[in-house]
Amino acid sequence: MEEKIEVLGIQMDCLTAKETMLQAMQFMENDPVDTIEIMTMDSLMNNQEDETWISQAKEFKLVLPGEVEILEAAEIHDRVKLKETENRIFLKMFMKYLQKNQKRIYLLADTEEEIRQAESAIRHYNRGIRISGHACLNPADNREEEVVNDINGTETDCVLSVLSSPYQESFISRNKTLLNTKLWFGCGPMLSRSYDDRKVLQQIRHFFRKTMFRRQVEKQQKEK
Repeated sequence: MEEKIEVLGIQMDCLTAKETMLQAMQFMENDPVDTIEIMTMDSLMNNQEDETWISQAKEFKLVLPGEVEILEAAEIHDRVKLKETENRIFLKMFMKYLQKNQKRIYLLADTEEEIRQAESAIRHYNRGIRISGHACLNPADNREEEVVNDINGTETDCVLSVLSSPYQESFISRNKTLLNTKLWFGCGPMLSRSYDDRKVLQQIRHFFRKTMFRRQVEKQQKEK
């Protein structure tokens, strides 16, 4: 049975990695394009007052908590779900699925540097994943139509987005009906973070993010 949680105004699907993977596999067989989004503490904190962003987030077929602190804020104590979220098990399973089934992915990011980081992260998961193309997108560049046409010309199965919020959500909200692909997967920073977590600077940043997030959740709970 599906379980929903709500944190800072956003409903998320609280599933095991296996349950999530089964849904993702079904999405890869469906038409038209389905959507998955991994939520982070930053995206929740930075956009909690943005009604447009909240509305766009509700349009995703699956919205997944990407960090243990989000589950804890929703008072989820299931050890399996906490451990799987901490170790990003679904992301690893999905990357393995892409490689095993020879699915083609298209990368979207804010900058060329982030494209390189995403490619490195994908190789870290599995070197056999097929990348059909990539593009950098900036809201000011007015290149969305060009990029959509490029994606549609590559016979891509999955668009893997590491665009920053709220642009990631606004892009797919505007262009979902135009994309000729099976799945849009909004990873945000979670893809590259999967192998950066052991770095000392990353650990320090995470500590401060976690503290700020808990304060925001406590503030909202008091206001209710």
